[in-house]
Amino acid sequence: MMRWISTAVLVVAALALGYYAGHRAPAAPAQTALPAAAPAQPADVNAVQAGQAFNPDFVKVAQPVQQTVPRLIPVTGKLSLDKQQVRLASARVAGRLGRIFVFEGQSVKAGETLAEIYSPDYISAEQEFLLAKRFKDALSQGTADGELREDTNATYQSAANKLKVLGATDADIAALAGDGKVDQYLKVRAPISGVVTQRNVDPGGYLNIGDTLMTVANTDTLWLYFNTYDVDYAALRLGQELSFQTSSLPQENFTGHVAFIAASIDPASHTLPVRCDIPNAGMRLRPEMFVSGQLKTGEQSAWVVPKSAVFRIREQDYLFVQDGDKHYLRTAVKGHALGPDQYAVTEGLAAALPVVVDGAVLLNQINGQN
Repeated sequence: MMRWISTAVLVVAALALGYYAGHRAPAAPAQTALPAAAPAQPADVNAVQAGQAFNPDFVKVAQPVQQTVPRLIPVTGKLSLDKQQVRLASARVAGRLGRIFVFEGQSVKAGETLAEIYSPDYISAEQEFLLAKRFKDALSQGTADGELREDTNATYQSAANKLKVLGATDADIAALAGDGKVDQYLKVRAPISGVVTQRNVDPGGYLNIGDTLMTVANTDTLWLYFNTYDVDYAALRLGQELSFQTSSLPQENFTGHVAFIAASIDPASHTLPVRCDIPNAGMRLRPEMFVSGQLKTGEQSAWVVPKSAVFRIREQDYLFVQDGDKHYLRTAVKGHALGPDQYAVTEGLAAALPVVVDGAVLLNQINGQN
C-alpha cells in the first residue's frame, strides 16, 4: 500500500514540473549586428560599361574627322504653279461656245486652238473688213486723190485692228483677205504653251466679253513656299540653293534657288515665308507635291562621322562616344546627312573622341535595359 502511494506522488510531481516548464516565456534568440547598408548611387542612364552585358568585340569605333560643311536649314513645303506663268484664255467678244478642242490636263502650244465661239459681233467685224478692203482695192486702181486714198487705207487698217482686238490673228486676217469668205466662228487660242489646268464653260454655254474660258499654266518652272524661324532670318539671302526630295520620286534629287523673301512675318505662325523657283524640265515634278530638303545658307565646321554611328529616338539624333577603354556614353547631337554615307555633327560633339560606328544599336538596347 505504501509503495503504491509513493508511485502516485512521483507521477503527480512529474506532471506539475511539465506544466510549469511549458508556460515559461521562451528565451530570445541570439542577435548578430549587421552594418548599415550604403545608399544606392544613381546610375548614368546614358553610360554603358563593357562586361557581362555584351561582348566588346562586337563594337567598332572610329575617329571623327573635322571638316568644313554646308550650313543647312531643313525645309518642308508644297509645290505650286508659278503664278507668273499662268494665263487666262478669255472671250474678247460675246458669243456662244461651239466646239472645245482641248480639256483639263492636256498640253497645248502657244497659238493652238482651244475652242470656237459663234459671235454675230465677230461676223459683223469681218464684213466691215471685207468692205473696207474692196474700197481700198478699187481706189488703188483708179485716179482718186491722195487724201481720199489715205482715208480708205486708214479705214482698212482700222477694220483689221478691230479683228485683232476681237481675237483674230494675222493669219486669220490674211486668210479672210485672200478668199473673202466670212468665218462663222472665232477661234480662241492658247496664250502660252503649257497645260490646261481649268475649264469654266461647257460647249453650248454663253460667254460675255471678259469671261474666262480656260486657264493655261506653263509648268517649266514651279514655286515652292516654306516658312523659316527666327534663328534663320539673318542667314537668308536671295539666290541661295535649295536641294530637296519628294516621296513620289525617292531616288531623285532636285534643286532650286531662293527668289523671294517676305518683307513681313506671318502673324498666324510667326514665321517668315520664303519662295524658291524650281526648274521642272520634262515635267518630272507636279504642283501639290509635298517635298522636304535643305537650304544652303553658308558653311561651318563640323565633325564628320559614318552614318551608321547615328541613330534616332523621338526626333532626336544620338551617337555613342567611347569614354575610356570600355566605357561608352550616349550623346545627343545635331547635324545633317552629308552624302549617302556620312553625317556632319554640328552640335553635341565637343572633341575628337572615338565614336561607335558598328554596334550602336546594340549598345542602345543594353542602355535601355539598365
